[in-house]
Amino acid sequence: MLERIREGSQSFTAKAILVLIILTFALAGVGGYITSGTEDAVAEVNGEEIPQSAYDRAYENERSRLQEQFGDMFSAITSDPNYMNNVRSGVLEQLIDQELMRQYAESQGMRVGADQVKAAIRDIPQFRTAGQFDNDIYLMSLRNAGYTPESFANLMQQDMTRNQLLRGLAGSEFVLTPEALAFMRLQSQTRSGGFLVLNNEDFADSVEVTDADVESFYQQNQGMFRTEEQLSVAYVELSLADIEQSVDIAEEEVREYYEQRQQQYTTEEERRVSHILVEHDTENAQQKAEDALQELENGADFAEVAESYSDDTFSAEQGGDLDWIERGVMDEDFDNAAFALENVGDTSGVVETSFGYHIIKLTDLRAGSVTPFEDVKDEVEQRLLAQQAEDRYFELQQQLAEISFEQPDTLEPAADELGVEVKRTDLFTRDRAPTPLSDDVVLNNIFSEQLIEEKLNSEIIETTDDRSLVVRVTEHQPERVKDMAEVREQIVEQLRVEKAQQLALQQAQEQAEEWRAGAEPGEQVTLVDSIQRNNRDYSSTLVQELFKLTPNDDGKPVYEAVTLPNGDAAIVALTSVTAGNPDEAQMDGLKEQLQNRKAQVMLQSFIDTLKADAEIRRMRLQ
Repeated sequence: MLERIREGSQSFTAKAILVLIILTFALAGVGGYITSGTEDAVAEVNGEEIPQSAYDRAYENERSRLQEQFGDMFSAITSDPNYMNNVRSGVLEQLIDQELMRQYAESQGMRVGADQVKAAIRDIPQFRTAGQFDNDIYLMSLRNAGYTPESFANLMQQDMTRNQLLRGLAGSEFVLTPEALAFMRLQSQTRSGGFLVLNNEDFADSVEVTDADVESFYQQNQGMFRTEEQLSVAYVELSLADIEQSVDIAEEEVREYYEQRQQQYTTEEERRVSHILVEHDTENAQQKAEDALQELENGADFAEVAESYSDDTFSAEQGGDLDWIERGVMDEDFDNAAFALENVGDTSGVVETSFGYHIIKLTDLRAGSVTPFEDVKDEVEQRLLAQQAEDRYFELQQQLAEISFEQPDTLEPAADELGVEVKRTDLFTRDRAPTPLSDDVVLNNIFSEQLIEEKLNSEIIETTDDRSLVVRVTEHQPERVKDMAEVREQIVEQLRVEKAQQLALQQAQEQAEEWRAGAEPGEQVTLVDSIQRNNRDYSSTLVQELFKLTPNDDGKPVYEAVTLPNGDAAIVALTSVTAGNPDEAQMDGLKEQLQNRKAQVMLQSFIDTLKADAEIRRMRLQ
């Protein structure tokens, strides 16, 4: 979200397009003549639904980004279910943010006209060949991304409208030159002083920990000593992947499978058509279509007539071309008319569909064909292998369910019958489950009250990665607070460290007070002279503490006792401050950087406000 402000000079819409055209999804149809069904929603924002398809595209885009970012480590990272759940939630929240901004932009009267959308599409480099917009590449890219021209134009319009809002918000922030100068002086400021570190380990021998201290700590910090629920299990596992490796298929079976399903390897006839469309809401629509047909019958060029008459502006500029289509893709009436044309060059009469009145011309034809067995042998074999493995998997699954139910207090008979082993685990917590059992569905069953109390075989548990398990709890240790005797040494050690840290800080405070009173710091003090805040010669923590101190108005040294992150104490002394010298050559870049930071903060606050005022309903992600 915030990157869009940092990259304010780049087109938000163009980025969206680049994402869309590299993704491939199953086609739901081509063109604006597809009948679309209802679709599940992943969220509802002020009554407007975010469809599952939009979420799927955004999620796949994020996975692609992560894969590019992490490379070889991608598989290991995505195997963590908690991490991927966070990714899914993040994608959903981004879509909600976008929808909120779109709604706000439209409520404020922000609009993008059809001509602007059209111009933006034409300017996308991925749709151009030799510097010119290529309609074939445009349509192919949309099909690969699962879009129709209309739905894609609608998406573009929404993105461009949202971009108006984002640019307006980002452009409302500014940085004055005095602000940038002050920031630059602070950034390049130098300070002198010194550090004295008191190691807490040096005070450990002076610490005394009593029984009363231990008892008090134990009683006040019971949560520290609470153990998680643990159990161990025995289980039998079936895996579709393992079964696939054991299946052996003869070539005769593969050929028979191919012949029985030859239709799957047949390429349907394809037709390239052009059309002229007069939409229903056009004045005198039918008469206008008839006039266009009359011109064609009088010998007029189809492309010229399409450019003059057609309401489908994109195809009209390409002579009415709709690219290649197959049966069943277009509106039924359009489809019937297009495939009734017998010869290339034939033109239909006026055809009425739910979209308007069409005149259709057949411009090219590809006959259907059957792919030879040898060309698809490997593919057919893989399909047959998968089918047989799946059949065997469900057969074994049924046997496992029956035997484990009939003998519920042991898994040995089921394992012997299936030819697999009974696997056993040591005690584990829900968050530290062995990998085969780490699926949420499995864990919910294992940690159920019934399985824990009865210690009998579970029903078949199916996971999302095509595995089936039957599990039996063999040992259970409920959550409890450890006895003090079990944790006494741990408490003593912690108290010893805490008291040593307190003594170190106390001495640092006393020493700092003595220096304020006029005592001279000893030779053990590390002196620093004119260092900047990004200095790497000394501890970054000590340098940060030095730059946190406020100089005295009278110029006297400032002494402050602090506790360091590792528990040591330190005295930080500030003796002088020298203002930095602004670098005028960096002024423009710094002002832009500060402006971007302000814009980031403002944008996030704006989105948070929209969310607070919105009615948002999040559905369960699929």
